[in-house]
Amino acid sequence: MFRLNKTLRILLVAGLGVPALALVLAMGPESQPTTQPATPELSVRIWTCPTHEQFRMSRKGDCPICETDLVRAKVTIQGPDVLGDAYVLATCPVSGLTLGEMDSPIVMMHEGREVRFCSNACISKFEKDPAGYFAKIDEQIIEQQSATYPMTTCPVSGEDLGSMGGPVDYVYNNRLVRFCCNGCVRGFKKNPAPVLALLDEAIMAQQLPDYPLDTCPISGQGLGSMGDPVDYIVANRLVRFCCTGCVSMFYKEPAPHLEKITTALGTVHTSHDEHGDIGHGPDHDDHDH
Repeated sequence: MFRLNKTLRILLVAGLGVPALALVLAMGPESQPTTQPATPELSVRIWTCPTHEQFRMSRKGDCPICETDLVRAKVTIQGPDVLGDAYVLATCPVSGLTLGEMDSPIVMMHEGREVRFCSNACISKFEKDPAGYFAKIDEQIIEQQSATYPMTTCPVSGEDLGSMGGPVDYVYNNRLVRFCCNGCVRGFKKNPAPVLALLDEAIMAQQLPDYPLDTCPISGQGLGSMGDPVDYIVANRLVRFCCTGCVSMFYKEPAPHLEKITTALGTVHTSHDEHGDIGHGPDHDDHDH
């Protein structure tokens, strides 16, 4: 994934504003400046159906539709070829049951978005009204990701969020992105990659210095004990692993493992509050224009 943060900031500081930013967003990937991605490309091995490739199962079995034996495949979960962020809500969007209570979740892609269900019956109900269920999913994603959202400015215009009324919350492939207005949402849809790259970098800048764990949430091994930690951004949260194998284990059940990060982060913040040394950090001068 390419990065545009320096280009965007230069345009804002130069006072070129929205028209210039819109021009950059309209550029094709071939003509846009590139720098090193904030996070590495990551892939995991899944089980899928040769005919119904929308399924991404965590273990061997039969296709939920045609009952054909599932086969091994590799999918990209972070990088330029990623198709949809992981579904990290803890419950089935149809039944409301906690995923994993009945059996391994059924993982399915629907129009580029990953959704996890507790049973085949829930898939059938979902497919009768996907828009309605996605509206409920989006409400939960916005609630889940708002608290740790890393940017106070619109990633398209550079305007302060709230400067044109309440921020516009938009869920893109299970990921919250916040804008100053609907016009910026339309600009984002034309070319999401540079905005997501900017968001990735903001997440790394904000969350890496105060990352609450020094061990891998899967293996318990110390971060750095097997080489450089592997960084994965999911649901606008940074998660660090000791190795890529642990990323695959995380992907099988992301919700409970992500909760470990949230709990640890809350403990760190509570400790800071008790010592009176927590603050909001330096002013966001680099967002001014």
